[in-house]
Amino acid sequence: MLLNKSIDIPYQQLPFSGQFNVAPLGVFRNELTEQPHRHDHFQIIWITKGKGRHMVDFVWYEVEDDMIFLLRPGQVHQLDCEREGYFLYFTEQFYFTNKNDKETLYDFTSLFDNWHGYGPISTSGNTTESLLGLIQLMSKEKSCAPNCSRGIVKHYLNAFLLLVEREKKRNAAETMMPLTHDARVVQLRRLLEQHYRTEHQVAFYASAFALTPKRLNEITKDTTGRTVTELLHDRIVLESKRSLAFSHKSVKEICYELGFEDPAYFSRFFKNNTGISPQDFRDMMFK
Repeated sequence: MLLNKSIDIPYQQLPFSGQFNVAPLGVFRNELTEQPHRHDHFQIIWITKGKGRHMVDFVWYEVEDDMIFLLRPGQVHQLDCEREGYFLYFTEQFYFTNKNDKETLYDFTSLFDNWHGYGPISTSGNTTESLLGLIQLMSKEKSCAPNCSRGIVKHYLNAFLLLVEREKKRNAAETMMPLTHDARVVQLRRLLEQHYRTEHQVAFYASAFALTPKRLNEITKDTTGRTVTELLHDRIVLESKRSLAFSHKSVKEICYELGFEDPAYFSRFFKNNTGISPQDFRDMMFK
């Protein structure tokens, strides 16, 4: 059970000035962090020592030492654990100050993709030391206000993200699930995020790449193990769950907001993808 009553789940706004911050986990702890909530920015939670669990989009993960959770804007999460470590948050606008940055800086957005399934990242010895050093460098530079250099912070952050990406690939290799990358799939994710409420046909997304639906499905299947339709349905189901669990909206209202014209069809769609009806899912959340 996540909550004892249905509420419109809030977005947790940036608690500090600016579009970036790094601090010990203990600094950022209030009633909201102990309840399901979401952010309008990217967040990295690095638990150096911890025991308990962490919920991300309705799935609970056991917390261990030296574990990193990557959160995209809008992801619902809840911390239910003893924890020491650090958190970083930043906006895409902070990282990519202007269009030229896209050509010179690492595109971190692919690191936060979950097409291969969400999961925390475990860090190894040498990398853990390097990540800690970068945390200290970012903290030191940020404390130099008003002379703090955005460029210096971004390059430290860039190095931090690259190390985390390497650890993500190492984790995948150890579980015999190597990650593959295709820039078109990254772009597809962005298109799905923008249009999943209104565009439910593969042809719409394929046209953005001047590809046939069959060819785009082949690309996504090779890279993610999922077809475009499956990725789209996953995203719709996730948003359905968020609205059912954390809002007062009726099933009919949720249906229309997600681009379905027939509530009965939406209910069948939800049950086919989850094994449970929308109303039963909502009731299960608040038993």
